[in-house]
Amino acid sequence: MNWILTKIVSRSPIIKINYRIIFPIIILCILSLILLNSTSTESKFIESTFSRQLLWLAMGVFVFIGSQFLRIQFFNEYAYHFYVILIIGILGTYFMPIKGGSQRWLFFGPISIQPSEMGKVLIVFVLAKLLSDQRENFNHLRILLITILLAGIPALMVFNQPDLGTAIIYLAITYPMLYWARIRPYYLFIVVAPAISVLAAFNIIAFYLWMLLLIVLFIYSQPKVFEGVILFILNVGCGLLTPYIWNNILYEHQRNRILTFLDPLRDPQGAGYQIIQSMTAIGSGGFWGTGLGHGTQTHLRYLPVRDTDFIISVSGEELGLFSIILILSSYMFFIYWMLVYAEKIRNNFSSLVMIGFVSILFVHLLVNMGMTVGLFPVTGLPAPFISYGGSFLLTCILMIGLINNIINNEI
Repeated sequence: MNWILTKIVSRSPIIKINYRIIFPIIILCILSLILLNSTSTESKFIESTFSRQLLWLAMGVFVFIGSQFLRIQFFNEYAYHFYVILIIGILGTYFMPIKGGSQRWLFFGPISIQPSEMGKVLIVFVLAKLLSDQRENFNHLRILLITILLAGIPALMVFNQPDLGTAIIYLAITYPMLYWARIRPYYLFIVVAPAISVLAAFNIIAFYLWMLLLIVLFIYSQPKVFEGVILFILNVGCGLLTPYIWNNILYEHQRNRILTFLDPLRDPQGAGYQIIQSMTAIGSGGFWGTGLGHGTQTHLRYLPVRDTDFIISVSGEELGLFSIILILSSYMFFIYWMLVYAEKIRNNFSSLVMIGFVSILFVHLLVNMGMTVGLFPVTGLPAPFISYGGSFLLTCILMIGLINNIINNEI
């Protein structure tokens, strides 16, 4: 038992709060409580999302403090063990009852656990372990393929639950982590090329132009002949498989979300309803907003899932553009200092972990804010520290706690 504790717990933890990192998070949490208090006016206090979020935040304080006692090196040493646990956990959800139209949870009596949520943290440790261990023997193509494979396996499993939003997160963090690991820009381009091929395949002219551009880029980059041929065939294959993916892989609700993203007015009373009401709410707020409790879209229930997916819309309506600027400024301040500290850290594993964590939070915010104004399809990704949600909030606080731990012990 003592041996296990020695591995996990630091003998002499440095507990110091870095306010450059914590202060913007506190602002976001306070704003979240203000918004949830406004949206909970019709509920009893004990049953309201405000009181429950307050309870989750109180629990989050203990999670933050506890994370300061953890040895970051422990996550390095056992990263691949965590990966196996993650795969087993996600696989276990396939044998669980369906809840809300999906199988995302493991049920242990009254307790339910969503493995894919904690998997966001674990996959960062796995990729950071891989990229830091190969620093001295960096074969760009091999590392690229292994990275995509490690992130792609749980992403596909989560997508099949179905949970498109979380699957996107698993794949999205690979790009910034590969960039931070100093992989060649050519290989970073390879990562996104298949996705562009799929999108281009919806228009035959765009697809042919994209294939021509690929040929030019491959000639300019001068990869090995076999490598270039394989990559070209891969992109052509992705384009040709687009109709099959659309008709047989994507679920109906996912197809509807994409079509609604392209044209919200195609089904204003159905799939497009959320986006239309969200844009109406944000537009009606002006710069200073209509005032807390005075948002017609919010309080007349025109705005759906107002506590979670579309809480940014509530903010835009009741507190105006000013609150959106405050949210973006807080995140930009946080991200700026994260990048500064990550650059200063000489431990490659810890530096990559910080980049992975900030990527998770940034992608969540980007997609959430984008879908409220129709820039992205509705995927169900909440806004970190603002949207209501217990497990997601605790996961975000754990990441912030580990970031604070790394800064204290590595700089």
